[in-house]
Amino acid sequence: MDRVTPNLYVGSLADAGDVATLHDAGVETVIRLTHETPSDAPTDPRVHARPMVDGPRNDAERFAAAARAAVAALERGETTLVHCSAGASRSVSVAAAALAVHDGTDVREAFARVGAARDEADPHPALVRRAAAFVERA
Repeated sequence: MDRVTPNLYVGSLADAGDVATLHDAGVETVIRLTHETPSDAPTDPRVHARPMVDGPRNDAERFAAAARAAVAALERGETTLVHCSAGASRSVSVAAAALAVHDGTDVREAFARVGAARDEADPHPALVRRAAAFVERA
């Protein structure tokens, strides 16, 4: 789990199941982009299940719903974890989209910030396009 901003983390399915780390980081909201639930899923943070697929078959409305949930959590000042299976593509793209909207910044800059924080960042080009479209419409 990597800290992008004081209130935004990006991580993997394993990170989302690490209750002690979530607690230590003060995570209040989890945006789960996987179809599976972490084995030790926390019960205290608000979990928003927004399962989606990676790559070009990703549904635009599912992406937008996940990004809106992340933006709303950030606007409420909640420390938020956005996670997918590996924490490389879906979570990076949704977090970048939310960060761009929340901070009123360019989506490329938001991807750069997320990538600088998360070595595993490797968003699929189709999800980069989804993020850019979401930010453009926001």
